[in-house]
Amino acid sequence: MGLGTGSVPGAPVLSGTYVTPQTAMALTAVYASINLISKDMATLPLGLYQKLPDGGVRLDPTNYYDELLGVETDDNTSSLKFTLDTQGHTLGQGNGYAEVVRDTRGRAEALHILHPAKTIPKQTESGRLYYLLDNKRELLAENVLHFAGLGFNGILGYTPLTIARQTVGLALAAEQFGASFFGNSAIPKGILKFPKRLKEEAQNNIRRSINQVHQGTQSSHQFMILEEGTEYTQTQISPEDAQFLGTRQFQVLEIARLYGVPPHKIGDYSQSHMSNIEQSNLDYWTTTLAFWVAMREGVLNRRLLTRDDRRKWVIRYDMSALLRGDTAARMAMYQALRNLGAINADEIRLGEGMPPIGPEKGGDKYLVQSQYNPLDQAGKSTETTPKARLIKQGSRRKRLRRLVAPTSLR
Repeated sequence: MGLGTGSVPGAPVLSGTYVTPQTAMALTAVYASINLISKDMATLPLGLYQKLPDGGVRLDPTNYYDELLGVETDDNTSSLKFTLDTQGHTLGQGNGYAEVVRDTRGRAEALHILHPAKTIPKQTESGRLYYLLDNKRELLAENVLHFAGLGFNGILGYTPLTIARQTVGLALAAEQFGASFFGNSAIPKGILKFPKRLKEEAQNNIRRSINQVHQGTQSSHQFMILEEGTEYTQTQISPEDAQFLGTRQFQVLEIARLYGVPPHKIGDYSQSHMSNIEQSNLDYWTTTLAFWVAMREGVLNRRLLTRDDRRKWVIRYDMSALLRGDTAARMAMYQALRNLGAINADEIRLGEGMPPIGPEKGGDKYLVQSQYNPLDQAGKSTETTPKARLIKQGSRRKRLRRLVAPTSLR
C-alpha cells in the first residue's frame, strides 16, 4: 500500500516554466538556502551523551558510535558529507533517507545514503511500514533513517519546491527572460516603417547610416532623424517597464521566506544593516536551525538506540558551536556562566580546544562572586549575615587587644 509522494501535483505553473526540485536548484537563491542550512547542520558537532543521575548529560568520546557520528558513516562517506547530503535531500526533495547496516549484535555499523526519488515508503495490509528501493529491494522501517519536515501523514514530508512551484516558476521565468534578453541578439529592438517598398541596396544604406550615427555606447542616446514619412516602432519592453530587476529581487525574498533563512544569509543585503544582522542570525538559529536539529536528533535516537539504550544515552547536537565565529559573544557567555558557578576553568578550556590546567591549579573549582547572598537572607540587615558577623567579631578582637596591650607596645 503506497503512501503518496509528499508533493502536490495538479495545476501547471502559470509562468510557463517546468518546475522540479532539480530545475529549481538552478536558481541561486534556492541553492544558497538549501546549501546554507545543510552546511550549518553538517558543521554542528554530533555525539552520544551519557545521562547522569542528576539530570545532566556527559559526552563520552570513547563510545561505540563516536566513529559513526563524528568521523565516517561508511567507507566512502564522511559524517559531515552524510549530514550535508541527507539534509539537502530533505530540503530539496522533502525527504532524506539512509540505510542502517547493522552488525551481528544489532548495532549500526554503517549508514548508506539512499536516493530520495528511488526510495518509496509503503505499508503492509496490517499497517507495518517498510521502504521499497528501486522497486526491487525492501527495507524494514527500523533499518531506515527517514528525515522529513512538514507533511500530511506523519511519515512523508512535503516537497517545498513543489508546494511553492508558482513562486519558483516565476523566479525561473525571470531568470530565463534575463538570459534571453542579453543573449538573443536576433530580436530587433525596433522597426522602421516606410510608406513605400525599398530596394535591397536602399535598405542596406539605411542600416549602415543608422549604425554609423547611433551604434556604440557614446552614440546610443543621440536623436534619430527620420524623413519622408518614415516611422519608428519599439518592439521590446524595457527591463524597467517589465519590473525585471524588482521581480528578481522580490523572488529572492520569497525563496528565503520559504526556507526560513534571513535574506542576508543568501547574499541579499538590501534590508540589512549591522544593528539587525546579529538579531537575524539569532532568530535563524533559534527557529529554523533548532527545528532541523530536533528533527534529526529524534530520528537518530529512534533508529540507532534501543529503548533500553535511550534510558541511559542520548544522541545530541552541540549548538554552542554556532558561537565559535563570534568571539565576543562566546567570551561573554563563558564569563556569565563562570560568575554563576555553572562552569569551571577547565570546562572553558576544553570548550576552546585547550588542555585543562588540572585540579592542582584550581581548574576544577566552581566560583561565585562574593557579594552574592542566599535568597533567604534577602532584605535582612547586612550585620545579620554570617559574613558580616565574622567581620564584626574580628574588629572587636582587634580593639580588645589594643586596650590590654602595654603602653609601650601601642
